[in-house]
Amino acid sequence: MKRILVNVDRCSGCRLCELACSFKHEKGFRPSVSRITVMKEDGLGFDLPVICWHCKHCKPAESCPANALERNAEGLICVDEEKCTGCGDCVELCPLGAIKLHPNKHTPLLCDQCGGRPLCVEKCPTKALTYAETERQQPKIPNRLLEETLRRWRVTV
Repeated sequence: MKRILVNVDRCSGCRLCELACSFKHEKGFRPSVSRITVMKEDGLGFDLPVICWHCKHCKPAESCPANALERNAEGLICVDEEKCTGCGDCVELCPLGAIKLHPNKHTPLLCDQCGGRPLCVEKCPTKALTYAETERQQPKIPNRLLEETLRRWRVTV
């Protein structure tokens, strides 16, 4: 399956990915409605784009009380907004922290990979985001990735 991959060592924290995504989906530059979120650790200068990986065993989809999260033919988890009750369970259950609720509609915001041409990847000036076929299932939880990166950069032991 093709996925959006993140090279944390290349991310500058510019957040252009968030702006491109929000404009593509919501016709406005509002990071709060972006399907990608850049986690920032300003004290250490660490930036990590977090995006849905459409995990093989997706806890939010498996546990949705309204069955509003479904896997489509391409293998992506999609939201049926008519079924969604806005309970927010999906936000709490995502181990990556890749789901947030739309501030007005209260429905989950999930990456749809822009139909195979992710705008966040196209607009990333540092090429920290790529779109490629991969067999990997789920990336590491952001906090673990932060710890590993800081060790690699020799910021912590």
